[in-house]
Amino acid sequence: MKATEEPILIEVLTRLNEYGPDDLFICCASFEERCVTSIQRMSPNFRARYSIIFVIEEPRHEELVEVNLAKIQAILSRKTAEGLFVIRCQREDPVDGIGQLKSIWHRCKPKDSEEPFITVDISGFTKVYLLGLMHYLVAEANLGLPRMIHTTQSYSPTRLTQGVQQISTVTNYFGNISLEKDNVLVLFLGFEPERALSVWKQFNPTRTIALITAPRDSNLEYLKYAEKNNEYLLSQPSVEVRQAPADNPWAVRNILESIYDEVKTTYNMVIGPFGTKPQVVGVFLFWLEHPKVQIVYSFPQEYTKSYLNRKPGQTYLLPLSLSAK
Repeated sequence: MKATEEPILIEVLTRLNEYGPDDLFICCASFEERCVTSIQRMSPNFRARYSIIFVIEEPRHEELVEVNLAKIQAILSRKTAEGLFVIRCQREDPVDGIGQLKSIWHRCKPKDSEEPFITVDISGFTKVYLLGLMHYLVAEANLGLPRMIHTTQSYSPTRLTQGVQQISTVTNYFGNISLEKDNVLVLFLGFEPERALSVWKQFNPTRTIALITAPRDSNLEYLKYAEKNNEYLLSQPSVEVRQAPADNPWAVRNILESIYDEVKTTYNMVIGPFGTKPQVVGVFLFWLEHPKVQIVYSFPQEYTKSYLNRKPGQTYLLPLSLSAK
């Protein structure tokens, strides 16, 4: 078996269930314009029994969040047959957000857990919330991998966040760290150097493997900026530099698998996901097979104005299904 090679461009989002409405559609309203784009691509006959909208608190951009939430609610209210839920939660407390999902799950869970029809639009989620959501759906509710879609963004290469508020191990991804082994830290790097550097300094690993995102459109300007943005970290003698694709979760999973094969006998493996959201999905796929690895995260103090200037790009179906060779 092999994974589908490339993300699939979506012009129209159709339902999964050919005989009736899908079980569940999950998305997140954020201050980014792209959080509405995937919903706007729904076909005229798209229906889901239930829809869930996460709203992650962002005080600096509260007005934009509420505007986008209203747009999403207006569309999903016409596409949802039985119930539309809104989960409001704090950015720094994904446990609370996922806890709220658990509290309503008995009302909106799929009829057939063996063949659920679930779509998750990951575009508006933060990476740590995305990890929490995937853990619940796949590892706890045992529903298998849902259909995942992602709307990209076009923007100039600039720093996306400023400052670091806190560093923590992601809930449910604590791993099994041996005191008899040194740590190898695998960092996905993009345009948030402070967040990655803070994790590197805190863990002080013996070995670091930095995965620079290779843009899908071969935009060398992005690649050069990511390298310059993380220049200090990349210049350290213990840091090895490799590349990872921006939006192919299975390819990311395979890269992590090859690193794991190199280090599993001598190192604990710790992962810091500071690249793209599809890469986070790849990290999750890898973690499913290797739950002893640890995933760490640093919360930013604030998002820069660059986020507000980003425009929605194309919407892709992420390659999660397996096909025969």
